[in-house]
Amino acid sequence: MQIVLVRHGATDWNLEHRCQGATDRDLSEVGLRQAEEIAERLRQETIHAVYSSDLRRARRTAEVISQHHKLPVVVEASIRELDHGHLEGLTFNEIKQSYGDFLTRWRTQPAELQVPGGERLADVVERAWLGLNRIVARHEPAHTIVIVSHNFPIVGIVCRITGTPLNDYRNYHLDPCGMSRLKHNDDGSWQVTHINGDEFDQHRGRAIPA
Repeated sequence: MQIVLVRHGATDWNLEHRCQGATDRDLSEVGLRQAEEIAERLRQETIHAVYSSDLRRARRTAEVISQHHKLPVVVEASIRELDHGHLEGLTFNEIKQSYGDFLTRWRTQPAELQVPGGERLADVVERAWLGLNRIVARHEPAHTIVIVSHNFPIVGIVCRITGTPLNDYRNYHLDPCGMSRLKHNDDGSWQVTHINGDEFDQHRGRAIPA
């Protein structure tokens, strides 16, 4: 089975570099164009199902993709973004001023750190991983599934499959509407084949730019 993980298109907060997690922002005009571009790239592929987190920016991206394939968008709330709690809507400078100690710790040990008023990254990855496996269990081995999610669930899943410590999640970068691909093999094992559109080198643990 092939899983196509798509990060949602940009919102106004993405473009303003504001912290965005559980806040339910819609796509900006830029984000809608990004969704249309990724939908066009996937148009010629045989897609069997399209899933999305319950947040509007992901659902709208998924709807644009699904239109070409005449498929409904199935909502899976477990793949929603990290809840950034009190940091939601703040710029980097505002976070640095008000939550400097937290930011210092986040730079080196983010995995188990509780975001003020929000979630732990480790918990987000665990729920996203469970959601991914629930989705896989619903489909045939030959299916190709599109899942539209968010930065932290996707990079967390990639870290889990590749054995990368979650504290090193910054090894992987996702653009708005960046597309990553996974393989779920018949023996239950997983492989990452592409990250953010680039082929992934399994041996070196890094993406190979196209």
